[in-house]
Amino acid sequence: MYPGELASSPGESEQGANAALTELEKGLRSVKLGEQAEAIVRFPRLFEKYPFPILINSGMLKLAELFRQGPNFLKMCVLRVCQESERQLDKVTSVDELVRRVVTVINSNDPVARALTLRVLGAIAPIIPERAAVHHKVRSSLDSQDTVELEAAMYAARRFAARSKTFSVDMCPKLLEMISGQATSLPIKIRLIPIFQHMHHDAATAGQVRAACLSMLPSYPGHTFLLTTLHTLTTLATHTLVDVPDQVALLLAHLTSDPRQAVRLGILRDLLLLAAPDTAHLWTKGNVSCMVEFALTMEDPSTLAKSLAVLAAILQAGGAYQVDTSPDSPLLALCEAGAYSSQVCCLPGHTFDLLQLFKSLDNLRKNVQPC
Repeated sequence: MYPGELASSPGESEQGANAALTELEKGLRSVKLGEQAEAIVRFPRLFEKYPFPILINSGMLKLAELFRQGPNFLKMCVLRVCQESERQLDKVTSVDELVRRVVTVINSNDPVARALTLRVLGAIAPIIPERAAVHHKVRSSLDSQDTVELEAAMYAARRFAARSKTFSVDMCPKLLEMISGQATSLPIKIRLIPIFQHMHHDAATAGQVRAACLSMLPSYPGHTFLLTTLHTLTTLATHTLVDVPDQVALLLAHLTSDPRQAVRLGILRDLLLLAAPDTAHLWTKGNVSCMVEFALTMEDPSTLAKSLAVLAAILQAGGAYQVDTSPDSPLLALCEAGAYSSQVCCLPGHTFDLLQLFKSLDNLRKNVQPC
């Protein structure tokens, strides 16, 4: 029986942890590839059972050495451990040695091995966010002509951009060049764009990203590119806050002008993000009125239900408190249409949204004079 299958208890000691690690080491030293792989994938459970820094540090170094010397299949197994053990990575004390063993593989002639190295570096980004040498490796790999390596570099770039202001600022010009370049294919552009949502550490960088994304929207009307770009801008706006009013206006403009249901549903999901308590107060009365007018024209139950959910979230969070709540207001007409629609009310989760909307309107009537 492998130690990952042993029953755990609060009284288990470091001696038990060492015994468990020793047992797994036997599997790592096996001449059979299958037994080695089985031992590797049990490490996340070992780290969960025995979250001792000395054990986790020792285990990660052994895995890094195996990653350096082993075939690509075992490298992939080590990558899985790194991804599944992210919560335990901060207990690694020999970070320099861990990085040294892993990063040597980036010089391999095998693009798959280089790709796996980039993904491991991305997986351990939480403990090496400001390693300039690693940043350089990721940046260089973005010029790769191999698709597998390029995709791995984009994964690593996304992971580091989320954690390092230095990486985000330094990488922004490179990514903008790739996005705007004719040599970059559309599928690659679609995968690069989400990296921009993490570039909120610096106001100037965030402004550059927003301007570049807005300039590309008219050139690529496909729904995948459009929704990816809009969602990236929405996420970026939730961090910068200053762009929230412009982003709401942008989303509402596309919502009312684009007839594609998939696009409308995606935009409504973004609007719901901007209707959160931190940003709902930035909606204007005109924004809410536009949302109401759009919902009143909708016959599709799913679109109407999501529109009601957005309005309920805005009002519940205290946004747009000057909204018209008079008996003949468009908002109350919308509520009545939703309440008496058998199709809408049968949608999962919609009853809660509708009740929240009614509750928010009732509170408004009690506390705010309608305009």
